[in-house]
Amino acid sequence: MIINHSNKFIFFANRKTASTSTAIALSSSCNRKDVITPLGRDEKIRRELGYQGPTNYIPWWNKINYFAIKAKCKLQKKGVSRYLKSIGLHTHIEATTALSKNYISASTFESYYSFCFIRNPWDHALSQFFELKKDQKSHKDLDLDTFINGGLLENFATSCRSIYSHKGTILVNHLYHYEQLQEAIENLFDDFNLAGNPQLPKAKSTLRTDKRPYKEILNSNQKDAIERIFYQEVEWGKYQF
Repeated sequence: MIINHSNKFIFFANRKTASTSTAIALSSSCNRKDVITPLGRDEKIRRELGYQGPTNYIPWWNKINYFAIKAKCKLQKKGVSRYLKSIGLHTHIEATTALSKNYISASTFESYYSFCFIRNPWDHALSQFFELKKDQKSHKDLDLDTFINGGLLENFATSCRSIYSHKGTILVNHLYHYEQLQEAIENLFDDFNLAGNPQLPKAKSTLRTDKRPYKEILNSNQKDAIERIFYQEVEWGKYQF
């Protein structure tokens, strides 16, 4: 997530939509007064490009908790990212959560231009499926039908949708298409006259075990099930199989 106060925009990061690359590109237009959430291991990419790194993502009233968590994790040699999600802004935070916890004020949210990216649901579903298949411990034997019909895809769709909408209402000002990601970023840089570099870096690009287009992978039952689960995204993005 990024909140650029100088140019008055808020980027909400949807899952499996190249949000890491997008955040890195957008952070090239930011400074230390803005809000930038950490990217974990991919923070190395942003650092090597010389862009502004994570800043202002923990509100002042949680600073003591922040330092306590960091100290504890350091002693236990554990990663700190998942613990910080409960006390501040993070990459995939929902708009409703950010507002209800006053991490973003209502006046800021209403006056800033907020946006997010959505993705072709059938392609989006397969991207998540292959991501889960990489986990050899939990999902080694996961098959596509179980993923689609067993609740995993439903949970994924709900978690994505909750980032930018609530009870069927889109909360952000604009939903861009992942399929035109680079063009959308370039247009945003032009429209807001942003400094920095709109070129998207490569981040979290992993090899899928099946590179065929989604139309060649999904059968009619799988296609229909995904359309039912992502019915709102199909409508909002005017997507067709």
